Amino acid sequence: MNDLQKCQLNILKDFIKVCEKNNLRYYLVSGSCLGAVRHKGFIPWDDDIDVGMPREDYNKLVTLQSDFQERYFIQTYKTDKKYLYNFAKIRDCETTYIENNFMTTQINHGVWLDVFPLDGFSYEYEDSEKFEKVVRRTWRRTILGYPWNLRRKFSKRTFFKDLGLNIVALLTFWTNVGQYRNKSVEKMLTKIPYDKAKTVGNHYGIYYKKEAMPIEWFGEGAKATFEGVEVIIPKEYDKYLTKLYKDYMTPPPPEKRIGHHFDKGLTLTQGYKDYIKEHRM
Repeated sequence: MNDLQKCQLNILKDFIKVCEKNNLRYYLVSGSCLGAVRHKGFIPWDDDIDVGMPREDYNKLVTLQSDFQERYFIQTYKTDKKYLYNFAKIRDCETTYIENNFMTTQINHGVWLDVFPLDGFSYEYEDSEKFEKVVRRTWRRTILGYPWNLRRKFSKRTFFKDLGLNIVALLTFWTNVGQYRNKSVEKMLTKIPYDKAKTVGNHYGIYYKKEAMPIEWFGEGAKATFEGVEVIIPKEYDKYLTKLYKDYMTPPPPEKRIGHHFDKGLTLTQGYKDYIKEHRM
């Protein structure tokens, strides 16, 4: 493990304690589930940890700030007004990790653990193509809710388009329209209760149609080891990982062994507020 992964593992340990104390269901998902099965811990080049929680459990977790260590902050669009997403992050406030896309956004920038709500998609065993449409719609609304994603550098060829998008970016930033977008997305995703659905999934997963799974694949979960910590992964983890990655036990070629987050500032020894002030960001 590198130092960043050690910090993320500490957040995961505290998260698990809170879940066990409050009898909440969770699963390591995506690359973190793959890491637990293939590497018994982090994929060596991975730079985050992902967990998923059935919506009912997720909704309870985000109300349990007092159960976490004081250094940790449950970040949602309700607790951090400029935060973009409809999933939560558990942030370590005594660290700094400023992602490229959020360097101008006034949010908590501590190192994080991603916590995704798992929602019902259909009362039947639906085909994944329909799920992909919902996921893409969710991401489109997310991007539109983030004004600085609309910023563009001016060029002669697209001057008027650049000007229009920059005006929209400023207007949405000042009016905080993202909060209204967050509420509409959450309403869309929670129409079908997780425990009454037959097909469920992570609407913020990066694998689109592959994220639609029979609810039985998550089930009560299976125990696994992640860097010496006992964790829960989907019950049918082989089916789950095969759908996401196909031959998941074979690592990708060396040129693809890279993380997917890029930072404008990273330190594990200084809180993000002091870091931003010191570096005039």
